[in-house]
Amino acid sequence: MDAQRIGRVRNAMKAAGLRAMLVSNPKNVRYVTGARAMMFDMVQPFNDVEYLALVQPDRLDILCDGRYFAGAKSYQGTTPQLIETPSSAAVIGKKVKELVGESKCTVGFEQEGLIHRDAVELFKAVPEYEWIPADDLLARQRVIKTAAECELIRQAQAITCEAFNHIADYIQVGMTEAQVAAEIDDYLREHSEGNSFHPIVAFGATGANAHYTASATRKLEKGQLALLDFGSIYGGYCGDLTRMICMGKADARQREVYDLVLHAQMACLAAIKPGVTTGSLDAVCRDYFKSKNCAEHFIHGTGHGVGLAIHEDPRLKQKFETVVEPGMVFTVEPGLYYEGWGGVRIEDMVIATETGHENITKASKELVELPV
Repeated sequence: MDAQRIGRVRNAMKAAGLRAMLVSNPKNVRYVTGARAMMFDMVQPFNDVEYLALVQPDRLDILCDGRYFAGAKSYQGTTPQLIETPSSAAVIGKKVKELVGESKCTVGFEQEGLIHRDAVELFKAVPEYEWIPADDLLARQRVIKTAAECELIRQAQAITCEAFNHIADYIQVGMTEAQVAAEIDDYLREHSEGNSFHPIVAFGATGANAHYTASATRKLEKGQLALLDFGSIYGGYCGDLTRMICMGKADARQREVYDLVLHAQMACLAAIKPGVTTGSLDAVCRDYFKSKNCAEHFIHGTGHGVGLAIHEDPRLKQKFETVVEPGMVFTVEPGLYYEGWGGVRIEDMVIATETGHENITKASKELVELPV
């Protein structure tokens, strides 16, 4: 448990008038307690839930069954509470009442972290509480990273950059997309907690798909561009990187598209400072591409927040007016995509600071041209 983080959560609860907060999103449970669910990307049903957290002004409880109870004792600043299995809304409601008290009060819950059936049954089980949706409370806290969180993200990104250097030495003509993706996956599992998302590996024309699943049959050919997008996990926090490799010397069009994307990215990075909006940062890239008559080939937003989740707030997209603040961590990843030819994307991850930003992505942005 990070004292600074839980202090911020408690302050936010007080401001919202909450006596307690039931945390069920597995990533938010980790955020407040340090406990990591095995199925941390899933909304977990009460009848097989791994962890819940109950935050109060003077205590922090982890609710779990016998599978995790011994391990839950290791999380500093928390108290493990055993719940019977298979559990139910009635069982969990009873435990919450035991810890919070019988009297009427206001308790926050996460709409997006509960199955609807469980939420309905929980409210029936504890009707004396006023249950208040409070998803935004934790989401807002997670947007601004603490110094400790930033350090974990730096480590995740450093491992991610090392993985790219490894793949640049590994990749060869004749390999399949799936083979390269598996090598990335193996490297990240060996050197970190694993991958923050399934690696995107696209050769040639498949690079026109911004999000793409690697093929087990498509092989890398001489003269093709390879688009590689992946990230590690370190201490629960994600890395994210996209780089391009050319098998041989890049031709004129490959170089032209690459340079357009690089120029847009560098312009956006230069514009990052406290007080600008995420939509205006997206506009830097979009307006540059418009000036070069290629904006229709920029088919996604310029970036996204990264933390315990690979995609979280803030979002660098059109019409998003989030104001950039120190401690925000996000990607800058413009790209251009041409059906039948391929695509180019260059992605760095940055930490917003008091004066601008810290680019924590150390992998070179030079187009890698490998001899074949």
